[in-house]
Amino acid sequence: MWQIQMLTGAVKSLVPFQPYLRRLKRQLIPSSQIDEGKSRHALRQGLRVIQLLRESGAALNGVILEIGSGWFPVVPMLLHLAGAERIILTDNEKLMDDDTIRSAKQFVMSERDIVCAELGLSDTGFDRLHTFDFQYLVPWDVNQIPAHSVDIILSRAVFEHILPKDLVNIVENCDRIVRLDGAMCHVIDNSDHWQHRDNKISQVNFLRYEDGWFWRIASANTQHYQNRWRHSDYLALFRRNGWEAVFQEGEPDPQSLKDLSSLPLARRFRGCDLRDLAVLTSTFVLKRVGNTAL
Repeated sequence: MWQIQMLTGAVKSLVPFQPYLRRLKRQLIPSSQIDEGKSRHALRQGLRVIQLLRESGAALNGVILEIGSGWFPVVPMLLHLAGAERIILTDNEKLMDDDTIRSAKQFVMSERDIVCAELGLSDTGFDRLHTFDFQYLVPWDVNQIPAHSVDIILSRAVFEHILPKDLVNIVENCDRIVRLDGAMCHVIDNSDHWQHRDNKISQVNFLRYEDGWFWRIASANTQHYQNRWRHSDYLALFRRNGWEAVFQEGEPDPQSLKDLSSLPLARRFRGCDLRDLAVLTSTFVLKRVGNTAL
């Protein structure tokens, strides 16, 4: 049950030196096996992000910054193959190492035919994978990124894990960081991540809990935190900071809509548009207002 995993995570959050212990575990038990299911999902999303950015006229041959890069840099490798001049990866703590990078590269190589077809690469073009390199900022501070130094900022399944005040700070800084003709692309998982561990609950089950003691315990482990923002919340944040969606996708999930008809909602979600609450995945390609020609 997800509650047991939630409590286990809360207890782990009380143990000191968590980053050090995770690094020690990785040294003792190297991650030689990549999760093929998650990696295929990342590959599909990465190829689609590149397609959407190309259609928006974004400069894929420039400097690209990824927020929250995680363990396996599958998507950054695709961006490198698509022509990125420089890639900047970021995280709050170091997750990638030589082993995970090597595993990710082996996975992308195993999908060579699909990648070449989707990106329009020749065999010679795919060989660029061997020169994959990046700048790794850990822990990163968005306020320290130089002004107008990046062509594209992107994230994948990251924004939903960021505290609202920090998320606001990041998006406010994006206007400063991105060059005037630059772009952003964010793919956001709005679903209840506890449902990923317990498919007996609804994918919007977490909308029933108040921002009280129970939810504070559920969010005690920072790796499990979910801000529960919805599609309209992100869109409003982007618009307030001068960004316009040249592409947005966020269709309500039919089963979640059905679940919401009987789910007792927390006060902050009562009266909200149920179709907005039922959006499980949001995809945004953004440019500055006034610079949105496709």
